Order: sequence, then structure tokens, then C-alpha cells
Amino acid sequence: MPGDRVRHCGTGGHDRGLRRYRAEPLWKDALARLIPRIEIPDIALKPERDVARALTEQLPDHVTILHSYPWLRAQRNDQPAKVTLQEGEADFLVFWPDRGLLVIEVKGGIIEYDADSRRWNRVVRDQTREIRDPFEQARRNSYHIINLIRRQVYGGGPPPFSYGYAVFFPDCVYHGAMPPGAEAAITLSATDLGHVPDRIAKALKRWSRTGSPPVLGKGEAARVMRAILPAFNLLPVLFRAIEEQEELLVRMTEEQLRLLVFLGNNKRVAIEGVAGSGKTMLAKRQVEKFAAGGKKSLFLCYNRRLADWLKQGIPQELSDLVHVSHFHGLCHDWCVRAGIRFSPSPVNRQAFWDEEAANLLCEAIEVLPERYECIVVDEAQDFCPDWWVPLEMLNAEEDQGVLYVFYDPAQNLYHREGNPFPVLGDPFHLPTNCRNTKSIAGTCSTILDSKIRVHPHAPAGLETEVVIEPDHRVPGLLDAWIRKWTLADKILPGQIVVLSRSRFDRSCLQGVESLGGTDLVHDPVQWRGGAGVLFSTIRSFKGLESDIVILVDLVVPDSKMNFTRSDFYVACSRAKHVLKIISEKEIGLLQA
Repeated sequence: MPGDRVRHCGTGGHDRGLRRYRAEPLWKDALARLIPRIEIPDIALKPERDVARALTEQLPDHVTILHSYPWLRAQRNDQPAKVTLQEGEADFLVFWPDRGLLVIEVKGGIIEYDADSRRWNRVVRDQTREIRDPFEQARRNSYHIINLIRRQVYGGGPPPFSYGYAVFFPDCVYHGAMPPGAEAAITLSATDLGHVPDRIAKALKRWSRTGSPPVLGKGEAARVMRAILPAFNLLPVLFRAIEEQEELLVRMTEEQLRLLVFLGNNKRVAIEGVAGSGKTMLAKRQVEKFAAGGKKSLFLCYNRRLADWLKQGIPQELSDLVHVSHFHGLCHDWCVRAGIRFSPSPVNRQAFWDEEAANLLCEAIEVLPERYECIVVDEAQDFCPDWWVPLEMLNAEEDQGVLYVFYDPAQNLYHREGNPFPVLGDPFHLPTNCRNTKSIAGTCSTILDSKIRVHPHAPAGLETEVVIEPDHRVPGLLDAWIRKWTLADKILPGQIVVLSRSRFDRSCLQGVESLGGTDLVHDPVQWRGGAGVLFSTIRSFKGLESDIVILVDLVVPDSKMNFTRSDFYVACSRAKHVLKIISEKEIGLLQA
């Protein structure tokens, strides 16, 4: 009977219980703790890496250091009873129970201050760009963080310990009188990198509201930390409910490490990698590296939702130098700026997107003078051959300019013929999957009929589950699964996605508004914000990932125009930890 047959497909991985992330004890004997627990070389910007290294290596073992600490605060605006959220981020927060709490703003590179205009500027490649007053940034961050501690620990009263802020210029030294809002005791420079404890102690002493602030005991220090960390928990990307497996998934393979060196010596490179090999991560790191060097860069992909996600991940200080877009969004934006009509023909829309859009972009490029010093392309297998013509025109050095292309032939969902890329030399290969469990990677290997190499430290994970179920019973089945995951297993809605080969109004979930007591949302931004479980088509979700993926509305690959073997491979490879496949009939590729 339908619904009675349940099979598993994988590489022999055994069932393992999922458990919620548990934070480390707030007080323990160790080196100064850096939160989040990341390797210092993985911090994107060198000035922040240098400061992080100085803080962790020099401060006492009971000091806690938080990097990129975010805060959110409800604030009333001009409309009655209208409350909006105000957000900010402190580069470093140092909690030293013996001495107090210091918020540190880091400003790297060449920084200038114009006393006549009271403006702060950063110099990049002989060009001056105005930046926000770093002391005002530090003051604002400190104000909101201390208010959080006031409310949650001290009933609205002032904390008894010393607290304040400082600004660190790790690439500069200073001389002369301090500008308004600054003071020597809270201004650290390159010469202070080797004397961090003394400088922080001096700053906190200067901020002291009493002659001798008390040393906090472990209990009170723990309460202060508990007040601080919930705000940090608002970023779900930093905490995984499935930590046992997540800690084992290696994000940087040896091949990738070699590739970073390789990329540094080449202007035009093609990188071919399997799904989950870190292509998008490497592309993002490379474009950030270009921007950190002062180069105006274009970061391009095919999928609009992937472009939105990548744009959110670019550090704010690099956002002026990095333009992130999907190809057709780039065409549209340039045509609008050039005054060129950009509208698909109702007669042959596909021809417009495949051919005419690129031609219109070429016309816009001839009108507008703007060019890019570096271009990085992800999902390049989905680009039409003609699209590379305007991209080379956008390059300041045209076909001799910097161009990095990342692609996976197995994810070619739009049947682009052959290899349409410009001449880039032999591609660098990334054959190792470091995103999925061994079980899910095994499922992808079965679909491709080709062995996908996984990192030896990758976890086995839960076996892929294939359920034969008629479409009308799928909503009830998903309702039960999601209710158990969110209530019993404490899985967050932002960790679950339902993927279909069909649009929502043609899927087995049409008309469904919630599953397992959780809203069903269609916007990835809302989903990542915790608004509900996401429903998406497979092709719209390409390039993104989720801890749990449920596939519905499946048919035998290549039996329908919009569901190929490549679509099936892409869909399964989106799952990091749990993959469930629901179909009315057997899918031949997964038969034992």
C-alpha cells in the first residue's frame, strides 16, 4: 500500500540522534576565549585579525573577547506607537571581570582626520573616502551594550564595574592634539599591538566612575555574560542545532588551501568543483580579497536568491568596492541607468533572457563609462556563451583583465552547450565535497553515477530517506515531521526547507499556509530571519543550503522538462545533514 514502503539510500551511514547546540561554560580555566569560536586566520580583514591575535595571546585566561558582536534595539520613531529595530555591530567587546568591559572599534588601513571639517577619511590607492567617526561608532555601540546589561542584570541602574570604549588604529600611529570626542587613553595605534593588556587596563581605569571599581565574582560575571550572549544568539548562522555533525564538516580542504595560493598568482582562472566543494565560499573570499586591496570588483552569479544572500555577506567596509548581482539583474540595472528600455518580449521570453538581455547590456556599456578592475563569476555553468562578451567589455582591461570563473558541469540546469567560458587555461579542480554528510554525498554520487569524494573527517550522518506517498497525503506527513523537529528536537524553522520541481501553486502543498504549527514562507530572507519553514523551487534555491531538506513533487529525472538528473543532483546536494525524498512512484536512480 502507498505510504507503507520506506527505504534508505546512502553510503552506509548509521542513524545518529540530533542534539541542540550547548554553549561552553561561561567561566573556565583556559586561554582568553574568542567568541565565536573561529580560527583567527579565518577573520576576513587583516587589521581585525591582528587585533584579535593580540587580544587572545596577551590577555589573561579569564578574559572573554567577542568579535563582530551584533546588537538590536527596539526604537520608537516619529509615528505614534511605531517601533522599529535599530542595529549595530561592535568589532570587539572585551570583558575583563577584574577591570571592566571595553568596546573596541578597529579602523585599519591609512586613516586621516581633517580638523577643519571634523571629517574622518580612509585612503585607498591614493583615493580618499569619507568614513564615519570611529569614536562616535564606538560610543554608540558601547551605549547600547551597556544599556542591555543595565536592564537585564542591574534593574536599570548603572553597572558597578568600569565600562567604556576605545578605538584601535592597528596600521597607524598618531601625534598632535586629540580631536573632539577622543582622548589619548582610549586611542590605540600600531605601537600598542604588543602592549594590549596595559592599554586596555589604562582605558578602563580612565572610564572608571569610582575610585576603585569592584572586581566581579564568578557569579556576577556569569550574569553579565548571560546578558550579552542572548543578543549574539540572534544570528542563527553562528549556532547549529546539529552541532555534533556540524563540527566535523570541514569547510576548507587541502585542495582549497592550495587554490588560495594558486589564485594569488593568476589574473584569469577557471575553478571546477563538485557541489559542496566550497566554490561559492572561495569566490566570495577572492572578491573580498580584491576589494580589501582597493580594487573595484563585480561579483556575479546566475541565481537571484544566491545574489541576495551573497550581498548580505559582504563586509560593510567593502560594500562600496564590491557590486554583487545576478546576470539579468546586472543587465536591467545598467540599461535603466543608460536609458535603454529593458522588457522581455511576450512572444519569446526565453530568447530575450538568453540573447537580447546581453545585447542590451552591451549597448548600455557603450553609453556608461563605469568599469570593474576584477570580475568573479559563480555558477558559471549556467551562463550563455554570448554573456561573456559584455562581461569582458565591463572589465577595465577587457579580455586581459582579472576574471575568475567558478563552475560545476553537473549543475548545468539550462543545457548550455559545451564550455562557453573565455580562454582561461586549464581549470583548477576541487573534487572534494566538504558540505554534506557522507550519506547525502553518497546519494548525490548515485544520482550522477559517479563517485563524489568526501573529506575523510566528514560525518556519516542520517541515511537519506525515500518515502513513497501519494501527493494528497504529503502535507500531513510533512506536518508530523516538522512538528516533531521543532518541538521535540528543537530544530529551528530556519533550518528546514521544502524543495519542489514545481511552483507552489502547482505543487502538492498548494494552499498550505503552515506545517507543524510553523508558517510556510516563500522568501529566503524571511526564512533566514526565522519567520518559518521555506518553500522554494529547486532551481531558485540553487547555490544555497539548509540543514534539513525535504524534496516533494518528484518524478523520474528527465521524464519532465523542468526536472533533469542535474536538477535532482542539485536538490539533494542542498541538504547538509538531513535529506528526505517523497515521491508517488519509485525513482529509478535510487533503487538498490
